[in-house]
Amino acid sequence: MKYTIEDVKRIVKNKLKIKSVEFLGAGNHCEAFCINNNLVIKLPKHKKASDCLQVEMNILEGLQNKLNLGIPNVTFKGKFKTGKEEFVYSVSKKLNGKKLSREEFLKLSKSNKEKCANIIAKFLFDLHNQKQILPIKRKDFVLLHGDFSLNHVLFNENNLPCGILDFGDARVGKPMSDFIYLLDDEDDEEFGKDFGLQVLEKYNKLRNKY
Repeated sequence: MKYTIEDVKRIVKNKLKIKSVEFLGAGNHCEAFCINNNLVIKLPKHKKASDCLQVEMNILEGLQNKLNLGIPNVTFKGKFKTGKEEFVYSVSKKLNGKKLSREEFLKLSKSNKEKCANIIAKFLFDLHNQKQILPIKRKDFVLLHGDFSLNHVLFNENNLPCGILDFGDARVGKPMSDFIYLLDDEDDEEFGKDFGLQVLEKYNKLRNKY
């Protein structure tokens, strides 16, 4: 299913006074639009995506104020009908920050990358130690972001991580699953393996410490 700007206006017309709507992008499950330059609405493409979005909203609500980086804060949520099916949607405050390409990231100074590695390692460590968000039945399983990639990291004016986007694939699994993209040296859109190993080293130090 694809949505138009008019669809967005129709869905939230009773919730917001709309001044502007801009298409942001689409993933496998949802399409995202920016409303009034400061809110992001996520709309599911199908029923299974709607169920996943409900889980994502529950996770985000459970994680608020528990991590060292900004994450989407669900301002309000609702339901709408398309034909005979009922879908959920979420509206979050737009996170401040910018994205960096791999080329831009690799040009950062050694000390800047070191700080980035510390921040990301702390984020993943804290995320993986949230035990009450989803049921975890195995000792070697943790709560995962599920799609931790450079494309989902926002940076501040000092080129340090300040926010993490897209928890649509958040799930329970083994901790190393969140390092797949960090340790990928083939994908020209990722951090690069050297940086990933740096994050992993700092992450393991935190695990050993606590």
